Amino acid sequence: MDRSSIQRSDFPTSRRGYDPAAVDAHLREVADAAEGGRQPVAAAASSQVQRIIEAAETTADQLRTEAGEEAREHVQRVSTAARELLERIGSMHDELGEIMDRLREEAGRLSAELRALERDVVEVGPAEPPLEPEPVEPEPLEPLELEPETDPERIAAAAKAATPPPELSDDVEAARLVALDMALAGTPREETERYLAEHYALPDAEGVLDDVYALAGS
Repeated sequence: MDRSSIQRSDFPTSRRGYDPAAVDAHLREVADAAEGGRQPVAAAASSQVQRIIEAAETTADQLRTEAGEEAREHVQRVSTAARELLERIGSMHDELGEIMDRLREEAGRLSAELRALERDVVEVGPAEPPLEPEPVEPEPLEPLELEPETDPERIAAAAKAATPPPELSDDVEAARLVALDMALAGTPREETERYLAEHYALPDAEGVLDDVYALAGS
């Protein structure tokens, strides 16, 4: 039904205007035509909406599936990387332990060789005999009367003063090896420090002790 059909004006007339029966019939035709046109449109719209909903649900399912797969792949990659990192750390720890063991063995061996060398030097003594001084005739001295010393402290002080102090070695590397050997054997730091002070003249004894006891893990 077109616009001209709806807006027609050729109804039969009567003395009071258009024929009411004709107008009612025309309106019924217009209503029927309008109702018949809406049904196909509504059906088409409903079908289109249904397809949109189905497509949206399919897309949502696909996105959820893809997101789940990506999440699983990410978790697997992270797990693999963590496992490889732990394996590398374990390998490095084992290598470090082997290096420390070799260092301790080498330090013990060098310390033993150094002590043996020191003993050999002491046993051998000077290579040439000392020269005998020329005899000198002593001048006659007047006899002196000395009273015997009876104070024990003064006697000990005099004996200590008469004893020459031992010659200290300035070999820093030898002192380091001796200190490392004592540290590995569990000797307290104070005792090692006292031993070094009695046998070596070191410019930085504290630094040597810090190094060897840090290496020994004390």
